Amino acid sequence: MSTKFKSIYIIGVGGISMSAIARILHARGIKVYGSDIEKNSVVDALISDKIITFCLGDAPQFACECDAVTFSAAISPDNTDLMRARSNGVPIFTRAQILGMIASGKRTISIAGTHGKSTTTGMISSILLAAGLDPTIHIGGILKNIDSNVRIGKGEHFITEACEYKDSFLSIKSDIAIILNVAPEHLDYFVDFENELASFEEFASNTDEKGCVIVCADDDGCRKLHINRKVVTFGIDSTADVMAVNLQKGNGGKYSFDLTPAGRNLGRICLPCPGRHNIYNALAACAAAIQSGIDFAAIAKGISQYKGLRRRFEILQWQGSNLFVHDYAHHPDEIIATLAQCRDMGFAHVLAIFQPHTFTRTRDFWEKFIQAFDDADQTILLPVYPAREKPIKGISSLNLQQAMQKHGKDAIYFDTFDQCESFVRQQNLENTLVIFLGAGDIEHLAYRFS
Repeated sequence: MSTKFKSIYIIGVGGISMSAIARILHARGIKVYGSDIEKNSVVDALISDKIITFCLGDAPQFACECDAVTFSAAISPDNTDLMRARSNGVPIFTRAQILGMIASGKRTISIAGTHGKSTTTGMISSILLAAGLDPTIHIGGILKNIDSNVRIGKGEHFITEACEYKDSFLSIKSDIAIILNVAPEHLDYFVDFENELASFEEFASNTDEKGCVIVCADDDGCRKLHINRKVVTFGIDSTADVMAVNLQKGNGGKYSFDLTPAGRNLGRICLPCPGRHNIYNALAACAAAIQSGIDFAAIAKGISQYKGLRRRFEILQWQGSNLFVHDYAHHPDEIIATLAQCRDMGFAHVLAIFQPHTFTRTRDFWEKFIQAFDDADQTILLPVYPAREKPIKGISSLNLQQAMQKHGKDAIYFDTFDQCESFVRQQNLENTLVIFLGAGDIEHLAYRFS
């Protein structure tokens, strides 16, 4: 990070990524100022830890007096403070550009893909911690191993999620780049899948020539990529450089497998979290660790010690024979994988409670959303969480519920969290897994059941 900036103003500092960046900048001796439209627990922690000087809403003094300004993807280009900074000649950087500056000079492991980024980032982090490498970690969720979304390490490694939205990940120069999967997503920005694939290819090309790009051999999207760097593949069903063989499902849907790079069986990996899809996340993490020269003992230990993240298949509570879970899944492919994970755990019934995230995603994947809940016995839909968007005519959770019913699905719609909570609590549940799904503010409903 350039030392010429002695102070930086972060607009939208309450976001999970921006708050992590604030802590990293502070640790590097930069005075950090921040604003957001509301205070949340993340902002309260930053203030309590004396990381930032905070202002609720607009902060013209910060915009004009700091050496640089950065902002989250949720901030509109016509934001008042951004316009003030421009008119005063203050350098402005996107979140991705600042992240790229932070990563500069470190051995950077970046994790990209449509799904699984946070889990894989967490698993790699756990491995490097087990290996005693003291990494710096930037992750899009609260990693329970460190009870935070960020860790400031003294080692040479920097581990970060690499988000494709608005081409954010193109600002990161990686030593090891991971592409878990590529499926149509963020079509409000990419327009079509071909543009999205091209963006992932450019991300791969930003990898150091002495480094490598780790990709999934079983993923249709990954197979369409043309990568001009050393490629290391991982997989289960297709022949790959790093494979999981002799898969076995244990109690609670937790898998184990033999880790086999280049046909050489290193030993048994036991996953601490359920779901077959987590084998792929673990394989990607293991492949990155192997490329980093980490021995198998530390790899196996790191995977076994992975504690998970908040909002990623987060266990809320057991209530008799019933389990309440919260998960961030909001893309139909993620929902399908998560509900398959629920089925894998052996419950008699699965009740899915879903808050769609953004109108454009709901529109673009309408048919897939109708089919995504096949593994749920009943689905409750809540109003679309708009995030950065305005409503789109004809696109609503009520319309989606009606479409699901026409396809024979047991689907219910509620206008409010209170109505949904009342309904769930009145049910005579038995041997049921209740899962709250979505990337919006559904967590506030989910935590009522914790």
